[in-house]
Amino acid sequence: MMKLRRIIYTSKATKELSKRNLLDLLHEARAFNKMDNITGVLIYKQGCFLQVLEGKTKVIDNLIERLIRDSRHKNFKIIQDNFIKNRLFKDWKMGCADFDDPTLIFIPGISTDFSGLKVINELIIHLPEIAIFLQDKTH
Repeated sequence: MMKLRRIIYTSKATKELSKRNLLDLLHEARAFNKMDNITGVLIYKQGCFLQVLEGKTKVIDNLIERLIRDSRHKNFKIIQDNFIKNRLFKDWKMGCADFDDPTLIFIPGISTDFSGLKVINELIIHLPEIAIFLQDKTH
């Protein structure tokens, strides 16, 4: 059986995305992810991306190559890369968190950007809670 892998990366948009641009990006990501059985969540706030991706190792490797070449963002940095037994976002081909949603205020670092390592670490620590909370909101 092929191992599952989870990566978490951050990057900065090359230009600020409107809600429409973000929805277009998600639609495109979901189409690719459905084909490759990739799950995860995309968090976008004030020009910064934080994304969690889960899938088979080879598929994740290929996706990383695509992401590195994607001109819509820059400063691509993998901040966590682990083999996993279970997916946190198993039902999501690509979820999206709107960080202007007041119900997400319980998440540490929500009122800041993702540039600080402390904020990123807090988000990573709370990923299981975030996954449960976001999936409950969609059911």
